[in-house]
Amino acid sequence: MPGNKIVVNDNSNTAERVIKFFGEFFGTAVLVFLGCQGCVKLTAIGQPHESIAWIFGLAVMVAIQCFGHVSGGHINPIVTLAAAILGHLPLLLVPIYFLAQFLGALAGYATLMAMTPPGILKGPEAAVGTCSPAFGPGITAPQALLNEFVLSFILTLTCCAVWDWRNTDKHDSVTLRLGFMITVLAMAGGPYSGANMNPARSFAPALLNGDWAGHWVYWVGPLSAGAAAAILYRFAFTKSQPEKTRTPEGIPLNEKA
Repeated sequence: MPGNKIVVNDNSNTAERVIKFFGEFFGTAVLVFLGCQGCVKLTAIGQPHESIAWIFGLAVMVAIQCFGHVSGGHINPIVTLAAAILGHLPLLLVPIYFLAQFLGALAGYATLMAMTPPGILKGPEAAVGTCSPAFGPGITAPQALLNEFVLSFILTLTCCAVWDWRNTDKHDSVTLRLGFMITVLAMAGGPYSGANMNPARSFAPALLNGDWAGHWVYWVGPLSAGAAAAILYRFAFTKSQPEKTRTPEGIPLNEKA
């Protein structure tokens, strides 16, 4: 089988796992706080769609730059799932990362709620709250599902390419390039389904705003795409790494091996 061997346990102790937990927790909190803050409509005009896409892309850049060297900077369950499938993350760490990401997303959005005047994030006449997942006008659930799947598939392929040992000499400014990747995906797919591409980012505002219409789309689409893209990359594009260049652990999103 090409690629790294899928492993269950890691060589970390409890303290190191706690540090990785908080790396994912704070990284996801930063993403959700900054990204969703950029969606808040404090004036009658609000932010245009293009600005929101840039804000989310740059929020990803900031989160990975701050915590990528701590935990790998996944800040997204589909990235964690893909990393495990490719053998870059021990299976033992997957539930730890998932828990950190969902709790971090909740902390980020709760902080935004605490500093925003009542009725702004979800007014009495609003169908959904600010940053809650929602379909675009005229978009059906199957269409939104396909959009989230395709966008998440591209996102995951990008991460797989970053982890590829053949790209270890191309990691300069990778955080910025990952931010640009999120920006273009959000800019292109946002009008269809919000281009969430992240179950944790979708779950936090949905829970705190009480918005559950079509919520399954934002789990099924991204998670299935993350698994499919990682499996495709492992079997179709991965080349076995020569022993003399092999590293004991996977490559974090923002640093060289």
